[in-house]
Amino acid sequence: MISRIRGNLSRVTDSYVLVENGGVYYEVMVPSGLAERLKENGRTGQEVTFETIYYIEAGDKKSNHYPKLVGFTDPIDKEFFSLFTQVPGLGVKKALKCLVLPIREIATAIETKDPGTLSRLPGVGGRLAEKIIAELNGKTAKFALSRTTEALSKKDSTRPPQPFEKEAVEVLIQLQYKQHEAEEMVRSAMKKNPKVKEVEELISFIFRNELQPGV
Repeated sequence: MISRIRGNLSRVTDSYVLVENGGVYYEVMVPSGLAERLKENGRTGQEVTFETIYYIEAGDKKSNHYPKLVGFTDPIDKEFFSLFTQVPGLGVKKALKCLVLPIREIATAIETKDPGTLSRLPGVGGRLAEKIIAELNGKTAKFALSRTTEALSKKDSTRPPQPFEKEAVEVLIQLQYKQHEAEEMVRSAMKKNPKVKEVEELISFIFRNELQPGV
């Protein structure tokens, strides 16, 4: 069980960070809002400490299961997230996307039995909101007292990927890139060259960009 990692912050993306410790690089999933603040605060290259949760991500029937880490810089955030993900139907990835309100507001909604506020969270409808309240009411009062006013995750304003973008991801996966790496490469390429409309053109742009960063 890995519950804390301290090391040099080597890389920050929208969904994960790389932390180097003794020549070993640990990939840690983080909430999107936390990732953005790490970038804005210029933390890359500095020593950081993440409070981590170790879990096993189940693949589909054809895939293996993989060990994963999700991390927070505040132990209170980790504690809340550990509790939040105990709700059936709230997996780690969905729960990370849910954190678009400050934890204290989510906890207040749970303690005051306010399904309307909870149903505003991405991927949480009325039925899941009621389930969250049923499972966690009476357990989150201390988090409602938190003074932190920043949400851990950003609201997703990105457009859904186009079919040719999905095809490009599949091509990169066939070339032995991991799913998240392929998605990040495609997303980055489309930001730099939004006029791309075909998979061959997109793959070619990614190739040139990998050879000459900054293209």
